[in-house]
Amino acid sequence: MAQYRIDKGRFKDQVVVITGAGNGIGRSCALRFATEGAKCLNCDIDEEGLRETNRVIKQYKGISEHYEFDITNHKQMLSSVNSMIEKHGQIHVLVHSVGIGYERAFVDMTTEEWIKCIDINLNGVVFMTQPILKNMIEHRFGKIINISSQAGKTGRILHTHYSASKFGLNGFTQALAMEVAEYGINVNSVCPSRIVSEMIENLLKERVKREKQNYEEVLEDYRKGIPIGRLGRPEDVAALVAFLASDEGSYITGQFISTSGGRL
Repeated sequence: MAQYRIDKGRFKDQVVVITGAGNGIGRSCALRFATEGAKCLNCDIDEEGLRETNRVIKQYKGISEHYEFDITNHKQMLSSVNSMIEKHGQIHVLVHSVGIGYERAFVDMTTEEWIKCIDINLNGVVFMTQPILKNMIEHRFGKIINISSQAGKTGRILHTHYSASKFGLNGFTQALAMEVAEYGINVNSVCPSRIVSEMIENLLKERVKREKQNYEEVLEDYRKGIPIGRLGRPEDVAALVAFLASDEGSYITGQFISTSGGRL
């Protein structure tokens, strides 16, 4: 796993909760925080993915625990969050990397598909943030970073469900940042685009079937849409997330910051 320069003591003794930590950007964020001294509480519905994340963190001598639950199941989620707070006392950083996305024409979309996307990408994030935010307010400190998307800043064809969820997440981020700034809490969104991940891999495979091209042609077309000329890496996103969670990011709140290789 490629990494940028690591500041090993930057998050020493801090407790960092990361959703969607079983793969991709979430796993990369967990590794970044763990190698910089944090205690990482990794959350996902995918227990096997969580175990792999913890295995990688252990290789780097980091500290982590995992909590397996469905973020749309309020009872499961709340039970896990209460366990985290009871055990650790204070949550310093919350990173929401949970999410789903795929291409679908709006006219073909089912009610169930729409609701599932909104429930995971927005509602689950909102309702899990609430109890952790109460803990942060009590301690008058906290950093909340939501992994949103460029599709939450500019609408995308075949992504009405996804864009709606991410526009909502960005609105939630900005409004919440204004509401809790007086408590020493920063809330920001990071908006990636075209990052190497399981979600992107599945999207490209869907295009191969739909457009009747081979995978290499679809991948090259996809890459051509990025001004920097390459797909992003999960580590590119994790680097920005870590900065926003650090002391250096203390004057930044209510923002939607892109990691998109220049893509608008």
